[in-house]
Amino acid sequence: IEAGLRIAIAIIRFWEIRGYVQEGLVWLERLLAQVDERISLTVRVKALTFASFLAMFLDNALAATEYGREAVALAEAAGEQGQPVLPFALAALATGARTARDFPTALAIQERFIAWARESGDAFYLGMSLLAQGEVSIELGSYDEARILLNESLALARRAGDAFRTAHALNSLGDLERCLGNYTQALTVYEKSAALLDEIGAQRDLASVLQNLGSTCLQLGDVERAYSYFRESMTAHQAQQNVPGMLECLVGFAVTAVMARLPGSGARLFAATAAISGQPSPPAWKATHLEFERYYELARHNLMESEFQAEQAAGGAMSLEQAVNYALNLPIKLGTALKIGETPGNLTRREREIAMLIGQGKTNGEIATELVLSKRTVETHVSKILSKLGLTSRTQIMRWAINHGLIQTKG
Repeated sequence: IEAGLRIAIAIIRFWEIRGYVQEGLVWLERLLAQVDERISLTVRVKALTFASFLAMFLDNALAATEYGREAVALAEAAGEQGQPVLPFALAALATGARTARDFPTALAIQERFIAWARESGDAFYLGMSLLAQGEVSIELGSYDEARILLNESLALARRAGDAFRTAHALNSLGDLERCLGNYTQALTVYEKSAALLDEIGAQRDLASVLQNLGSTCLQLGDVERAYSYFRESMTAHQAQQNVPGMLECLVGFAVTAVMARLPGSGARLFAATAAISGQPSPPAWKATHLEFERYYELARHNLMESEFQAEQAAGGAMSLEQAVNYALNLPIKLGTALKIGETPGNLTRREREIAMLIGQGKTNGEIATELVLSKRTVETHVSKILSKLGLTSRTQIMRWAINHGLIQTKG
């Protein structure tokens, strides 16, 4: 068993880089289930630590946390003998906290690991801990601190000639630029990260960077290129059976749909992702979550409440396979994308609803009856619609409603 654990520890980066995360975790679980006091303390703690890392890649917060707690308990129970391996155990515990999105706890624990890495002079673990701390700092909104940490991690990775660590540091710097709204800079560093990952065959991590590229292209107004990146990313996630990656990619497709003037499809995919993940909104890193919140509201803004609820219900009933198939077949059309920040006419949902009914030729009285409003309230809404759109007549509102897809025309 000890020989098996030593082999697993030795090839952990192979499993990570090549994307055999599930395979690696299965082997570690099988071996750890048979350990006893005869197994070296160092081997047991390191195996638990790496099991925590692999569980994190599978977004299994419970397993990542349990492995971390067991590692710390072992190291602390060993007294002086456990002190040399306690930092590794703490790294596992921090990993569990990160996976559970308990970022303040992760930050505090990782500070201890960083201090140990600096004192011991271990450049590899220092670089990895700085990278993890930089990512946590992004989640906490400490962007200046994140940049310092990530730049140091990047410098260490480049000095070591480690393409995998370099790519990860670049990817995290891309996340930072995205959170700051610096999309051109984000695109540049994401592209460098993707090139390195592709070169070393790290397909699992490449899939994540591709979806980051897709999200960035959306913010730069290039919907078609974004959709291409999301399709490529999803294909790679499917090949790896990476469910957390597939769910996060679905968020990208949802945003793409909204940007491509398909708010119904966007609302459906948002609902599917939330339902499949079992969360009100899917667990995701900050850059993606910010976009989820923004475009979820935009999809809702561009639909009548009845339409929005219908799409939400349809999405909530989808399986993962159905949602992925739906996303991969979105009817994206060239030249139809919303401009960044555009919400047609800046109308409220109620105003859009009234504009649609005007487009159907209904009078203010008929609209009041249908929406259970007073006629005076409808007249006030119509006045606001005309003012916001810069129009002067109901006929122009009708034409506007047709042009913005609120009314389906024949032929």
